[in-house]
Amino acid sequence: MTSRRLVLFYLPLLWAAAGWFTISVAAPWETLPPDHWAYNEIRWLQTAGYLQELDPGQRPYTRGQVARALARNATPAERVVLERLKLLADEFRPEMTSVRGRQGWRTFAGGRVSAGVEDVHGVDSRAAGYVVLDLGTGNKRFGVYSAIRVDRDLAENPAYTDKIWHHTAGFTEQAYLVFTGARDRWTLKLGRDHISWGPGEDHLLLNDAPRGMDQISFRIGWRWGSFTALIGQLDDYTDSSGVRTSRFLSGHRFEFQPVDWMRVGISETLLFTGGVRFGSMNPLLPFYGELANENSEGNGMISLDVNAFPCPGVQAYGELLLDDIQFENKKPQDLEPTEWGWLIGSRWCGFEGLLGLSADYSGITNRTYNAPDEKYRYLSRGLPLGSELGNDGDRLKLQATCWPIARVRLDGYWSLRRQGEGRVSSPFDSSYVNFTVAQGYSEPFPTGTIEKTNALGFGFSALLLPYLQAEGVIEYDWIKNAGNSSANNDEGARWRISLNVRLDHLYNHP
Repeated sequence: MTSRRLVLFYLPLLWAAAGWFTISVAAPWETLPPDHWAYNEIRWLQTAGYLQELDPGQRPYTRGQVARALARNATPAERVVLERLKLLADEFRPEMTSVRGRQGWRTFAGGRVSAGVEDVHGVDSRAAGYVVLDLGTGNKRFGVYSAIRVDRDLAENPAYTDKIWHHTAGFTEQAYLVFTGARDRWTLKLGRDHISWGPGEDHLLLNDAPRGMDQISFRIGWRWGSFTALIGQLDDYTDSSGVRTSRFLSGHRFEFQPVDWMRVGISETLLFTGGVRFGSMNPLLPFYGELANENSEGNGMISLDVNAFPCPGVQAYGELLLDDIQFENKKPQDLEPTEWGWLIGSRWCGFEGLLGLSADYSGITNRTYNAPDEKYRYLSRGLPLGSELGNDGDRLKLQATCWPIARVRLDGYWSLRRQGEGRVSSPFDSSYVNFTVAQGYSEPFPTGTIEKTNALGFGFSALLLPYLQAEGVIEYDWIKNAGNSSANNDEGARWRISLNVRLDHLYNHP
């Protein structure tokens, strides 16, 4: 990147850092974007036994939800945990204290900036980060919000299929109209916003993405559970002749608590095309049954997930994803291997909140998320709607985290990732039809020549000021059979460091 482009990219950061910090106005319905520093803190504090009122299997959280959980939270005895909770309380103090002020209308505007440098072995280092400008208005029960994003990182992703200008991707990240009930018992949202379902940091069914999903969604909650439904639109599919087809995603999720320390979620999504199909949009119908009975086209998925906190300091979670299961065995097409995915993990937090340990293992079989017809692939704008692993691979990750002081988090991790030759974006592998039912068909997991990546890394995050965060990571990779090519081995380091400025509510009125 030229020096001129570097200046233009970092200029918003310099402007924000030179600006003055204003206490934000209360906006209880405003959702936290996936890159907000609070999410990581909340995950670990939940493991330590706090803030478990917040649903670990469904995001985004609203500012009001976090504020209510903080207000109800017991005062911890551990010094570092208490200080970390205080950092969250400072961030969400307007929603915790401005009860009277929230009754009237408020308007706010601001933005956030992440700017840094990234270097990957064998590739020239580059500027990294993004700029977001936001604007919102509303009162306690109603809100309108919009955020525009210019993203340098997304433009470097070879899978991303939307427009790129001067090495940057630009789009509206969020733009929604929201109505909420008392104490957030129900929510109706129209517009674009982030959404993720499932436990852990990687989600098998619906994962976080830089651009939110265009949706009409409804959520209602009660003491022992909740129900969520959505109908969203994905990017259009254009075939080789230039014909465009609209793509939609319906979903519903029922979550319940059989005991106070456990949450169980059952979710289903259906990716379909064409015009309005009420049977595919009705949140009270089982989508898979409608798909089979109507003999219509689509790609349906079901997941079951569990989050458990059996005692303070311990969390266990898991998720099972089902894409396609063959129940019959009458013709070669019935030999198609089961398409499914899994995630299992645990966290431990102890030593007065100073140390955390985590382990998780996830995998996705070949053909999962893929489809014989390209327009039904579980992708949006070239990026996965589900797990970042994609198809035909698995990953084991171990991580240790410590907080020498409340504002500083240090991470050390090791991971082993295996990637077979299958890809979501590859032609659908139907080699099983070349076998008879009598012969049967089976395949290894992962398939073909397996790329194996051992990674050892270290990361840090420091909240330097309430609105200024520094973070970085350095990782060394050992890759065997790189690019699924036998005897093609590689190794090298990658690193990234950035400064994040958050002035989402820089301007407030009144």
